[in-house]
Amino acid sequence: MGLSRPALRFLARTARRKPFQGTWLTLGRQCVYATFTDFIQVCREEGVRPAELPSGCSVSTNISSWQGTPHQRNTSDVAALRTLGAAEVLALDYADFEGAELVHDLNLPVPPAWQERFDGILDGGTLEHVFDVPAALANVVRMLRVGGRVIHISPCNNFANHGFYQFSPTFLADYYQANALADLQVFVAEETMAYDQVSSWELFEIDPRRQPLLMTSRRRLLLVVVAEKTAGSTADRTPIQSYYRRLFETSAAGQQEPPPDGFWGRLQFRLKRMLPTPIKTWLRRCLLVPPHRKPWGAKRLGRLR
Repeated sequence: MGLSRPALRFLARTARRKPFQGTWLTLGRQCVYATFTDFIQVCREEGVRPAELPSGCSVSTNISSWQGTPHQRNTSDVAALRTLGAAEVLALDYADFEGAELVHDLNLPVPPAWQERFDGILDGGTLEHVFDVPAALANVVRMLRVGGRVIHISPCNNFANHGFYQFSPTFLADYYQANALADLQVFVAEETMAYDQVSSWELFEIDPRRQPLLMTSRRRLLLVVVAEKTAGSTADRTPIQSYYRRLFETSAAGQQEPPPDGFWGRLQFRLKRMLPTPIKTWLRRCLLVPPHRKPWGAKRLGRLR
């Protein structure tokens, strides 16, 4: 679990859009791959005014295994989130070997005292390591206060055997839509130079209301999702994948599936109906979504370093 420099830049942009405040929870202690000075520079570049840290808040890493290594100069997850405006930062983990304040197995329901306790929850790479993902997601939603946000940075593709799972964008998008979370943002980040977290991201924004994109790449892909809890949010509604739900509803109403918006979306829609399966498979692998190029229907947001 960790926050690379592109991830820190994304957090700064998220804080610029809506400032961090209150109590934040990290799922697992987060390794931060930047010094405090580097992170302050990122905040300023993103137009975020760094919050003043309280007396006694260390800017040094809180990862004990990094002592005596080149990473010992890096900052901590606590300092980073407090710099973005959080008043308190706690960590939840399965064990306390990295100093987590809350110890719990996310496969199991969290204690009632933890429900509606947090103004924000940051999952920087924990969800894929929890076997009962629906239980973990329900715990996340229940621990959020109304108006609180969850931020996921999870493996999407080319992370085989990193954790139990890799997640498609539609997975978290459909879960949070089914459970009435608001202000949903879904991104896919293509990693470059990922050795030891020295990386950059090519960031694409995905519209969860549209037909799922088939995204391929020779590089690692990350799923980045932000969602906000509302007074009407639930935690236990099981979603049906939105694309097929719309097909079922359209079919039940005696209608044909409507073509997607935009020239490229309509062209892809027609090709899928006209071409034989072997040709569609070849196009998908070689031409339709080539590596390192913008997938049809995704909004390219540029590179984060």
